[in-house]
Amino acid sequence: MKIFFLTSRLKERDGASRAIINFSKGIKQISRYEPVIISLSTSIGVNKLGNIEIINIDKGLGLLSSFRILLGSPSPLKPFKKYLHDDGIYIVAVEDIIPVSEFKDDLIYWSQGVLTSVFFWEPFIRRNKLVSALASPFLLYNAIKFSNFVKKYKVVLANSKTSAVYVSLLYNRPPKAVVYPPLNTDFFKPSKNKEKFVLVFLKRGYPSHVDLLTKIAEKVKMKSIGYKIPNAEYLERVSDEELRDLYSSALVTLYPIDFEYYGYIPVESMAAGTPVIAFRYSGGPAETIVDGETGWLASDEEEFYRLTIKVYNEGYPEDTSVKSRKRAEEFSIQNQTKLLLSIIEKLKA
Repeated sequence: MKIFFLTSRLKERDGASRAIINFSKGIKQISRYEPVIISLSTSIGVNKLGNIEIINIDKGLGLLSSFRILLGSPSPLKPFKKYLHDDGIYIVAVEDIIPVSEFKDDLIYWSQGVLTSVFFWEPFIRRNKLVSALASPFLLYNAIKFSNFVKKYKVVLANSKTSAVYVSLLYNRPPKAVVYPPLNTDFFKPSKNKEKFVLVFLKRGYPSHVDLLTKIAEKVKMKSIGYKIPNAEYLERVSDEELRDLYSSALVTLYPIDFEYYGYIPVESMAAGTPVIAFRYSGGPAETIVDGETGWLASDEEEFYRLTIKVYNEGYPEDTSVKSRKRAEEFSIQNQTKLLLSIIEKLKA
């Protein structure tokens, strides 16, 4: 039997795409099922995924189609219909194709967040004023329409407890379980040879807490990815292998993101044996980081600054790296794929 993952896009270094690909690899490795990815568009070469079947519909969603979906129209998703057969298990794995439930019963929805929540995010509003102005009057309408689409799914899952809360609130459908995005933990290798620098990640184009990071960079050696921080070494283009080495050699990773449904970066850092400092209110990162054991959660900028300076100057216990790695292994491809498959098997019983 085949397990189909439905998505609007597959692209390099996209968290949603990586989760789908890693689940597919896990299913291929540890089960009798055959994974298939059906995508409206892809920029990833088929050869990169080895023997995983990809169906590229080659009909990407433009701005107009995306806006129609926001209004609750399933019409832009009709290209999926020809692939929705009766046999097989179908998992909708991104939010912008939720209305595909209009075309088939018994679908599984694995939520990676809530589509419209971006319109409440001030940096997005500032950068996309026209889109936000057009969409804002329809957000309540969208929540009602999408709630009806979500009700049609046989089961709803979430990629974090944070996502589960938002799905429950905005779509009125509490997820059955949380299945975290799987990580290829074998790719990351902890190192005992730590260098004295902090590694900083910011979302490209959406910098946050820059003043705080600038203040920190005056006191510590900092390397930044995603945005230029004064007094820090800026790493503009980093390969996967270079990123892995940065994780393992850094003393600590700073992830000053205000909110994220899940967030691969803290888990990747922990897989490389490097603890993470993030905010207590950050959603997914606050779930994956064990405060005081695999990193530290700050309540505000002042505490974030104080924790960073303390860790930089005083270091941390030797077993912190071991605990970080062990925590990351809970999110491995094998563990999270087994959890997903166990839920599927119960649905079939």
